[in-house]
Amino acid sequence: MLSIQQTTFNGIDDLNLTQINKPVLTKNGVLIKMDLAPITPTDIKREINPNATTESFAELPRTIGFSGVGTVIEVGYNRDQSLLDQRVFIMQPTGSYSDYVLSENSDWLFPLPDNVDNASATTLTATPLVLLNSIKKYQNAGITDFILTGANSVIGQYLLQLIDPNENIHIYPIVSSASKDYFSQQFPNLQSYTTDTLPSFNNAAILDIAGSTALISRLVSKISSPVLTSIALMSYEDNIPFQFVHEEFDRDVYQNLIQKLADRQLFAPIDRIFSATQIKDAQHYTQENHSRGRVLVSFN
Repeated sequence: MLSIQQTTFNGIDDLNLTQINKPVLTKNGVLIKMDLAPITPTDIKREINPNATTESFAELPRTIGFSGVGTVIEVGYNRDQSLLDQRVFIMQPTGSYSDYVLSENSDWLFPLPDNVDNASATTLTATPLVLLNSIKKYQNAGITDFILTGANSVIGQYLLQLIDPNENIHIYPIVSSASKDYFSQQFPNLQSYTTDTLPSFNNAAILDIAGSTALISRLVSKISSPVLTSIALMSYEDNIPFQFVHEEFDRDVYQNLIQKLADRQLFAPIDRIFSATQIKDAQHYTQENHSRGRVLVSFN
């Protein structure tokens, strides 16, 4: 079967399309024929920096990817037999970019409702909930103005959808001039800003998805008492209150997100779908273009 593997830390162009053995079903396993997997900035960082992720991801060679969607084709003796033929979203830390994946952790497997399509489910990420928790903590400290970098990204778009419009929260999405039209199409009732059009603040929290220190410096200059939370930067040298936050897996969070997709309370931003054999093109496209939704890779 086809597996997309990382064998060096030289980046995208060193990825290999490799034929490996199909996984053998175990009594605690579920064998899944993969359909789609997402490309995320974290995937690309892992391919150039062994320190960008956990020790296990730094061990090469490895199959890339962390999640995806497919159909269950075999079910082990100790697993729920009703999973057979079901479409599922999976978390697979050992790599999801293969024709077939053996999932042995029931917490990381999520059957999909009939009205949630594969592509939409593949975009799911819980990172917006991490930022939402930061918003709530800042609210408790009396901050109500929030400046969001990378607002047109997949994480940014999910976060904006998850914010309760009845809360006393004022969001100022920051987008580049090249992304203003796209953002307006996605959120016609929400005004976006550039650093030039952003007003000044006494107190405000910067929620950073973009990871640009130059952009953050320009935003900090607009705020008398700024605070900064980032999912992209692990440190920030300016002398302001700063925290780096990251996702910690919670099954209930993913169950809730899937249900919101099913109830049409969320829309999934999707850009393009590439064939698995075009993995290098797909990652270059993701890296070199403004975000217009999640880029997906198909194994069908």
